[in-house]
Amino acid sequence: MTDQPQPRGGARSIDGPVRGGAIDFGVLDDFVGFQLHRARNVAATILHHLIAPEVLPGHFPILYLIARNPGRTQSAIAKAVGLDRSSLVPILNRFESQGWVKRLPSEGDKRAHALTLTAAGEIKLDDLYRTVSGLEERISGELGGDGHQTMLDLLHRIQRALDPVR
Repeated sequence: MTDQPQPRGGARSIDGPVRGGAIDFGVLDDFVGFQLHRARNVAATILHHLIAPEVLPGHFPILYLIARNPGRTQSAIAKAVGLDRSSLVPILNRFESQGWVKRLPSEGDKRAHALTLTAAGEIKLDDLYRTVSGLEERISGELGGDGHQTMLDLLHRIQRALDPVR
């Protein structure tokens, strides 16, 4: 275990960290992937309190992408949000039961389903968009105008490096 970076400071016992006080994140403070994951979880938790239980935070982008790309297949939408198709199906089932989304046979492949938003789905999306935009403004305010654009540029760069197909 000598090759692994050692935690930076923090009281520890033989069994791990001493109870109480701040958590010692050690090298995790310097891991971009962990920080992205943590920031995403914090934002998702706040968003969850704003829009749940009717919609979960990860569902907004799905509804939005269906609205922006009517007639695209379930597979295309799943790929765009980084889900496998089987994970998207229960979400679409819920959207369909709420009357927000319609599945139609795809013109190019009759085995596939093309997705479109219903009028009720458009109303729901408008409502969600206002809420999500409020959180986005809060984040942007913390970063400042230049910081916001820099953050987006860096996140896009990471995505291109790790998922060049996007």
